[in-house]
Amino acid sequence: MIADLDAALLAGFAAARGGFVDAFFVAVTWLGSLWLLLPLALLLAWRTPDRRRLALPGALLAAAALCHALKIGVDRPRPLLHEALVALPADASFPSAHAAQAMAFALLAGALLPAPWRRPALPLLLAAAALVGLSRLHLQVHWPSDVLAGWLLGAVVALAGLRLFRRPAA
Repeated sequence: MIADLDAALLAGFAAARGGFVDAFFVAVTWLGSLWLLLPLALLLAWRTPDRRRLALPGALLAAAALCHALKIGVDRPRPLLHEALVALPADASFPSAHAAQAMAFALLAGALLPAPWRRPALPLLLAAAALVGLSRLHLQVHWPSDVLAGWLLGAVVALAGLRLFRRPAA
């Protein structure tokens, strides 16, 4: 049943291909890349005044490590139902590391922002994380269940990071 739903959703994304949409998702997918997120996390950590500075880069690295361990353990092949718009990554498909990293970053960065910025920034960060996951489907490099698992893994890692590095008592 999940395989049928995965295939149907990928067919819908393949049907929506074309010019601007393809270029948009090729660009958006980089927002989930560790190459972009880790330097940004380190920059934000440098600007964080207390021990919470370790939360964002730590959670990002934890999400990446957990994803890659699961990829090795599960060893799910990449989808080959429709032609991918980018080169297929060499590693396994499950879970989507881009989706996990984007979600972990979005939740933690949003939570660590100063209060006046948190309310407007968090929905934008979460929208970016959602678009990263959707980009992986549009590009046909992940199954939808890979992306969902990545989002969930990223959220769990972010929540663990928030709990571990919560603001010290005043």
